[in-house]
Amino acid sequence: MSVSDPNQFFETIKPGARPQKQRNLEIIHQVCAELHRLGSKDFSLATVGRISEERGGMSQRALYNATSNDFKALIRSWEAFSAHKKTEHKSRDKQLPDNALLQKIPDPALRALMGVIIAERDRLRGEVKVLKSNANVVIDKRVLPGHVNVTPQGQIIQVMDGIARLSETERHSLSQAVSEDFLRQEGWSEGANGEILNSHGRKIFDIGFANAIRRLLS
Repeated sequence: MSVSDPNQFFETIKPGARPQKQRNLEIIHQVCAELHRLGSKDFSLATVGRISEERGGMSQRALYNATSNDFKALIRSWEAFSAHKKTEHKSRDKQLPDNALLQKIPDPALRALMGVIIAERDRLRGEVKVLKSNANVVIDKRVLPGHVNVTPQGQIIQVMDGIARLSETERHSLSQAVSEDFLRQEGWSEGANGEILNSHGRKIFDIGFANAIRRLLS
C-alpha cells in the first residue's frame, strides 16, 4: 500500500489558501516534520495544536473546528507517512538466521569463509558479555580541594575555597577591616545585619559585608 508524501500534499493545499492560512499550514507542516524526524508516534490534534500555538500558529482549540479540515488532513498525512516509514524500517532491519544466510551463498569457499567470520563474531560477543558481567567500578576517593556541590541533575560542581588564595597579610587586612577597634577609630559601627555604618548612621558597606568577611576567614 503506497502512502502519499505529506510534502507533496502540503504543496497541493497551500497555494489556494489565504496568507494567514498559508502561514498556519506552514507551522503545522514544520511541527509534524519535526515529530516525524524525532520518531514520535503522537500526531494527535492536541499535541500538534499545542506546539503550533506555542510557535504563534493555529491554536489547539481551533484545530477541532469543522473549518480546519485541511489542517487535520495534513496532520493525518504526516501520521500515516510516519507509521509507514517505521514499518519499512522494521522490515528492512529483519535479518535472516545465520544458517539461512550462509545457504544463500553459492560459492562453497566464500560460504566457509563467512561461516568462520560468523563464528568469530559470536565468540567476541560472548567475551563482551563476560567482561560486562565482571566489570568493576573504581571510585576515586581522593579528597578534592575546596568543597563539592551536587546539582539536582546530578552534576558535580567543585567550589574552590577563596581563603586558599589569600596570603597571611591579606587575611590580616580583612580581619582588621571588620574589627571593633578599627571601626571605632574611624567613627564607624557595625549594624545588626553585618552592614557598616558611618557616624551619621548611613551605610558605607551593605548588609552582610562584615559577615561575609568573617565567613571567608573562618
